Amino acid sequence: MLFGSISSLTATAVAFLPFLATTFAQGNCGGIVQNSLLETYSVIYTTNFTILTINGLNNNHNHESYVLYCGDTIPDGIALMTYGLGPDSVKIKVPLTYVIVSDTHASSYIEISGHGDSIAFLHEPERIVSPCLQKRFQDKTLLPFDNSEFQWNTVNAGILENMYSARSKAIWIPASIEVDPLLRIEYITVVSMFYNDGEHGQLLYNEIKSAYTNLKADMAQIPPENKKRIAWVKYDFTLGTWKLRNSAFTRGIIEAAGGISFPLNGDGVPDDYSISSDEIKTLLLNAQIVIDQTNFTGQDGSVQQWRTLAGFSSSQELPVLASWNVYTLDNTVNENGDSDYDYRLASRPDILLKDLIYVQYPQYNPNYSTTFLNLNFAKNDGKPNVLKATDCGLVKYNSGDIPVIVRNPTFTGDATPPPAPTGGGIYGSGNDDGSKAEGGGSKTGIIVAVICVVVILGAGFAFVFFKWGKRAKEDRFIELEEEMNNDIPLH
Repeated sequence: MLFGSISSLTATAVAFLPFLATTFAQGNCGGIVQNSLLETYSVIYTTNFTILTINGLNNNHNHESYVLYCGDTIPDGIALMTYGLGPDSVKIKVPLTYVIVSDTHASSYIEISGHGDSIAFLHEPERIVSPCLQKRFQDKTLLPFDNSEFQWNTVNAGILENMYSARSKAIWIPASIEVDPLLRIEYITVVSMFYNDGEHGQLLYNEIKSAYTNLKADMAQIPPENKKRIAWVKYDFTLGTWKLRNSAFTRGIIEAAGGISFPLNGDGVPDDYSISSDEIKTLLLNAQIVIDQTNFTGQDGSVQQWRTLAGFSSSQELPVLASWNVYTLDNTVNENGDSDYDYRLASRPDILLKDLIYVQYPQYNPNYSTTFLNLNFAKNDGKPNVLKATDCGLVKYNSGDIPVIVRNPTFTGDATPPPAPTGGGIYGSGNDDGSKAEGGGSKTGIIVAVICVVVILGAGFAFVFFKWGKRAKEDRFIELEEEMNNDIPLH
């Protein structure tokens, strides 16, 4: 009898397990994660579904909320209204199995989280750098995205970098490459939740963040007077001008790498600001490291062309070039020449940080080899590393190459202060119509001079007014005193 009771109880418990599993899955759909510390997303867990809200970047105040559910029951209107959501809210059953992806930045989040095989349609797949996605495109299991009804009917959802409000299956992952370096990697967690794998996504996020912050902490030990000046520039062939990169991203990662974003941004120059031919010369003559982001598509692309565009006839005229410290961002490419930097930067800022540290302080990690920064550009020899479909599974990529960084509390750089800067007017400038550049330094001087004149004139007028007022008060006091002494009625 006892054994029969135990058997009956066991059978009941076993039958109840799937219900428990379903209840748990529904109550924590997407995976249990912490809310964003940088306000890129927020999560609310309910009994039967999860509300995931994704926020815009920079000055984009848009946001989109998604209802994630894991069972077969679609959350109804009453349940949604409790949380301020309408019946037309975007409801996504997770985990996703087949998706559309509109851009390579978004695909890097998916691939690093381990779900690259779910990408069925991808925008411009021929430009992908990932070896395994190249292989799938080659095998025709990954097709170009054409936004057709057929493709949308085939997939569970579309992960897009623009807000496609007309598509009920659209998931918006904000696109911006010019924000704080650690901001966008939070979307690894967000994307993972749509695969019911949020915990794993947040683990990857924490690993990348840890590597980045440990490297940044080591570089913060370098005395300010010894930090190197790094200029980030590009040439615009359409406008025929040089432009200065000065975004939150470029400034942030240069400073994290122990460098100084040069020039010193004293004028608050906006990103992609045109600078004059004199300014680019002064800038390059004073920079110790130069990162060039020029798009040389359809151009010669040689260091000789770059030097000529900058206004120098030989490398010896430019110390940063003579010392081979001019780097492009195409050290790893696919067979078409598309850069891994453009593909993976959103999800792997730690790679660029390691590269920037190495080109300044090779003694920090002598055995390191750069991934994004091309050391051969200034030397004009050698080719970049080319990733092919045949490298799938053979080359460490995405989550396979996240480093474990152990802090080095004794590292203080190379104790070599930068040379004294020469020249002036190097903050950069722009023009009203964007067709040509003018001297930003002279503009700044004019503005400062005008301010000084206004201040001086204002001070002069204030002094005269003060003296006049004081004299008027004294005259009135004497007048009153005389009236009182002569018993004249006051007026």
